[in-house]
Amino acid sequence: MKRDYSYFHAGIEQVPTTSSSLVSSSRFLNHAGLREWLQLHLLRRNGPDLPIPADPTLGLAQALTDMRTPDRMQTLIDAEKMRNPAFRAWVEEKYLSPLTKEDFSRFPKDSFGGKYYKYISEYGIAVNFGWANTPPASDWEFIQKRNGQIHDFEHLMTGGQFNSLGEILPYMVRLSNPHTHLAPEVATEFSLIYIFGGSRLLFRSFLHYPDTWPIVMDMMERGLKIGRTSDPIMMMRYEDALHLSIPEAREMLGYRHAEDVDTEDMDRIFTEQVKTPSVFDQE
Repeated sequence: MKRDYSYFHAGIEQVPTTSSSLVSSSRFLNHAGLREWLQLHLLRRNGPDLPIPADPTLGLAQALTDMRTPDRMQTLIDAEKMRNPAFRAWVEEKYLSPLTKEDFSRFPKDSFGGKYYKYISEYGIAVNFGWANTPPASDWEFIQKRNGQIHDFEHLMTGGQFNSLGEILPYMVRLSNPHTHLAPEVATEFSLIYIFGGSRLLFRSFLHYPDTWPIVMDMMERGLKIGRTSDPIMMMRYEDALHLSIPEAREMLGYRHAEDVDTEDMDRIFTEQVKTPSVFDQE
């Protein structure tokens, strides 16, 4: 059935331009690399030829860096420092963890630090990526470095397992928590990587792996609730809670409504390690 959509098109105006290339009022739409990244990673299926964790490094991070300028980021950060004493103190201290893999090995196995050590040992993860050895050159560089240090801590604190679907919990927390504690414009700028990175997982689940969508919705709801009700996630001193159990660490740091969510079975479907039957298979 062919429908007539002309009713919805009333009022659309064509804006004249002398440009010979695509131009719009959106800095995101104007970036060719971001457009290409979005159409590929929102619409594609998963497969071993293109590992899911690599997605943000295949054009997204580069595009966001292109669209930001040091002056823009410093202006936003300075404005937040003026209105938010806690944020100002955190940025000015510029704390980066000096802990090494060997340091984590000394924590009890059932503690926050012990569980983190188990993860980095099993997956061969490098702690801190060497960032703590190089002082940040700006406030924004510090924030980026600290975010890199604490992302895996956020998995353990939010309850998101270390698999592809488990990423959704910390992503959703990071989409709601900054907007609870920071001014909207700076909160949005800090969360761009999470809206794009999280959306790729949501789109693929919904479009290609319908069995996984119920747990994805559950994690979206959980993550948004954790983010809205918890203390400022990015400013937490996680290192002070590493000796505690996971529940005790959550309470000490200020995480609320966080519980561990088992995504292992659904992640095997999402990563195409298990094929689910389809009505089309019977044709």
